Amino acid sequence: MSAPAQGGWWPDWALFGDALATGAWLGVVLPWLGVLLLLRQQVFVAAAIGQAANLGVAGAMALSAALGACPLHGAGASSPPWLVLASVVPACVAAYAALRAGDGTRAALEAPSAVVFLVGSAGAMVVLAGQPHGAQELQRLFLSSLLSAGAVDAWCAAGAACIVGAALGWRPRLLLAWAVAPRTARAHGAPVRRLDLAAAVVLGAVVGQSLLATGLLYTFAAMTLPVLAARSLARSLRGVVLAAPILGVAGQALAFAVAHRCDLPPGQVAVLWYAAFAGLAAVFGRRR
Repeated sequence: MSAPAQGGWWPDWALFGDALATGAWLGVVLPWLGVLLLLRQQVFVAAAIGQAANLGVAGAMALSAALGACPLHGAGASSPPWLVLASVVPACVAAYAALRAGDGTRAALEAPSAVVFLVGSAGAMVVLAGQPHGAQELQRLFLSSLLSAGAVDAWCAAGAACIVGAALGWRPRLLLAWAVAPRTARAHGAPVRRLDLAAAVVLGAVVGQSLLATGLLYTFAAMTLPVLAARSLARSLRGVVLAAPILGVAGQALAFAVAHRCDLPPGQVAVLWYAAFAGLAAVFGRRR
């Protein structure tokens, strides 16, 4: 039997305020990062970074169990700082390796991401294979719900959105040159290596924190699907940059409303809304 529906269409802020704020800010910053990855033709980097963070968290959990500490459950504000570092640091390293690799062809750009994704996926399973609840922990990291987000996650997501938004507004031409033609940008004196490092730090920090708060499934979907929908609807890059976060926040609001009313996990419902946006945008985009 299905769970009974909840009263009303909107969750109580006193109970779910942190989750609502986290979802709203992630709905802004993750699509913005997805736009940059789409311009670099490295969208799959988002999934690779997430699996690298998974491997780091798995290693931290295995070490915690070996030292006799209590099993780690929960996410967001309940995660200790060293567990957040175990997620963020491998994500930053993987992001930097993926951004720096490749000779400009699509196959060369995607190959490092594929390697990181496979090693992270298999490595996390191997590391936690001997743990009593290893498989459950990996499943939680992949399918975690936004309801587990805490106040720390909301503040981190808000700070990341402000930083990325300021960067997009401050030097849009430089970022465009770095994303579309890094070799040409380097030839014209652009600090491509430093931009790669800065982008890797931001990507790793946002994806690593989002992984603990919301799960890999939602993180990857929010970085890709609203961007694909915005690209089908907008007529310019500026339009994509403006439309992608709007679609991200709109999908998140609809997800929370439907999830609260029907007693469903909001993260997974948001993924379905984002997929619907992308599908409808592709249909209407072809008709224009």
